[in-house]
This record gives sequence, C-alpha cells and structure tokens, in this order.
Amino acid sequence: MKNLRNRLKHLDILTKEFLETEYLLKQKSIECLAKELKIDWSTIRRYLLMYEIKPRNHKQQAAISSPGGTPKYLELFAERKLIQEYVLKQKSISHLAKEFNVDSGTIRRYFRTNRIRTRTTKEQVYIDYPPKKFEVTPEALAFIDGLLLGDASIPLRKNGVKPRVLSQACKYRDYLEYILKRLYSLGVECSPILSFWSADKRCKHKGYVQNFLQTHRYETFELFRERWYKTGKKRIPRDLQITPDFLLQCYLGDGNFYREILLCLNDFPLEDLLFLKALIEREVSIRPRIRNSSYGYMLSIKKSECAKFIEYLGACPVQCYAYKWQDNESEEAKERKRIKAKIAYHRRNGKVSNICGSVSRIEKTTL
Repeated sequence: MKNLRNRLKHLDILTKEFLETEYLLKQKSIECLAKELKIDWSTIRRYLLMYEIKPRNHKQQAAISSPGGTPKYLELFAERKLIQEYVLKQKSISHLAKEFNVDSGTIRRYFRTNRIRTRTTKEQVYIDYPPKKFEVTPEALAFIDGLLLGDASIPLRKNGVKPRVLSQACKYRDYLEYILKRLYSLGVECSPILSFWSADKRCKHKGYVQNFLQTHRYETFELFRERWYKTGKKRIPRDLQITPDFLLQCYLGDGNFYREILLCLNDFPLEDLLFLKALIEREVSIRPRIRNSSYGYMLSIKKSECAKFIEYLGACPVQCYAYKWQDNESEEAKERKRIKAKIAYHRRNGKVSNICGSVSRIEKTTL
C-alpha cells in the first residue's frame, strides 16, 4: 500500500488533462516537462503510459524540436574529431561525454552516423587499466614454474583475450595464503581468496570446501603461457631449471610420501617425464623411476633415496602439508609387511613346521 502511494504521489499534478495539453498539444518533450516540474522523466513516462498516451521516440521528438534542422553537434563531433579523440587518443565515450558536457547516448549516435565502430566495455577497461608487469628474477622463475608443474594454471580467456592471470585451487586455505605472500614478495598482487563448496561423492560429507586464488592481470604471464602451453595444453618447457624451490612447489602441489615418494604428474606425456627425470638425476643425484598407472605417468623415488630428496627440498613451509615430510605408512602396515616377509622366508627354507601354530595364526590374521 505504501509503495502504491509513492508511485501515485504526483497524481494531483500529472493529470490526464495536463499531459494532453502539454505533451500532445504543445508538444513539449518529456525532458522539458521533467525540468519544469522537477520530477524525474521516468515518472512522467509512467503517467503517460497509465493514461494510455503513447510516448514519442527520440526521432519523433527531434523532428518536432528541430524541424528541418541539422544535428546540433555536427561540427563538434565531426568524423575527424571523433577519430582523433576516440581512436588515436583512445578516450572512452563516458570521458568524452564529461569533457563536452553532453549525454553519452548523443555521442554514440554520432558514432553510428559516421560509421565508427565503438569499443566494448572489456576493450575499454584494458585501455583504461592496462595490465602491469613484474620482473622475472631467478626466484620468480623457479617459484612460478614449480607452481605450474603442479596444480596452478594460466587459463585462456574467451573472445581472444590474452591470458594474463595465474590461478590456483586447493582445499587448504593456509597453502594459498603462503602462495599469496610469496607472490606479493615477488611484486605480484592477488585478488582475495575465494571459498566455495565442491561436491565429491568420494568424500565422507559428499564434498569439501575448495579455496581459489587468482592474481591480478600481468602482461608478464603471457611469457609463461607461451612457454608452458605451446600446443594449447600444458607441457614441460625445455628451458626448465631444477632448483630446490622449484621441486618444493611441485612436491607441495602434486607429491605424496607413502613407502616411497610419488610426483603425480598424470597430465604430462611420457616424453616430458623422461626429460624431467633426466634433469632431476643430474641436479639432485638421485634416480627416480617412471611409473605407469591407470591415471597416467608418475615419477617415483625409492625409499632409500627419499631422505636425500627431502633434504634437498628443505623444511616444509606450511603446516597443512607437514605430513608429506615423513613416511605415511602406518606402524600396523609396516608390522604386517614384516610378518609377511618372515612367513615367505620360512616357506622358502622349508621351516614352516618349526614355527608351529604361530605362523598359521599370523597367516590367518594378516593374509
């Protein structure tokens, strides 16, 4: 009821007789009535429709206000002037409207008259706020390359817009905060970390909270995109350099430690993993193996060399991934493994009878 009273509060002024006289007979425009009555033009238009008076369009009103006249700003917005200000100086339409104190719709009409293509909002934003750059130091190169070997990506944008952001998703917010601080120290600013629910039937609660980090637009990321996505899909660049920080970021994102260390680089082809394997052998002096699984190829480091690999990486920088710095095989699993080895040894040597019923009990509980 209150909204209805607000919508009809000008009923005593905007009567049907008044509008027929001023709008139809005197042919005043809606804008002219709005200025005289100090009422918003949309309110006057609403009353015209309520009284079933058809409002005139811009072309009809212009023919009444300026019969047989020429466009008002023809000299001001000549084709040469528009090309100089809009195309060469790359000023926006809103900037031109403020500069010449005219409506932006008026300027757009002159663009159509002169057949000059107008820019989209996205194109104008890229002109008004050009992407920034950051220095690609050896530290920045190793850190970002390590992230890209893991789960980070430089996504391709729609409509041919160049890729200029780095994005990373993870269920641990602490890890993304660590990445944000490292990027900030390298001169790369990021947007706030976003959190949302990700459905997954494999989880106990049918999903988990996923966190998402994305940097601001930087032209420098185009260089990383060209190195890592030459074929449109992520591939390991051949100018890659192995450093502790590079392997650390890769291990945080895609590594795990259960009996042996695995780098789950499933999305890369075999030739890329052979190249990475050779680099690690030369720089770290360990001999990783390539394992083929139903998900793809992985690099594995045998248990005897795990300590050397962990020492090469250094301390874990985030608490949420501290479990990756120790073997996650449980003591119970290790005990079962020792018992199975003992049983296999006695069977090979024909001494099953010597351990009597204890072995059979062990077999029942472990096999």
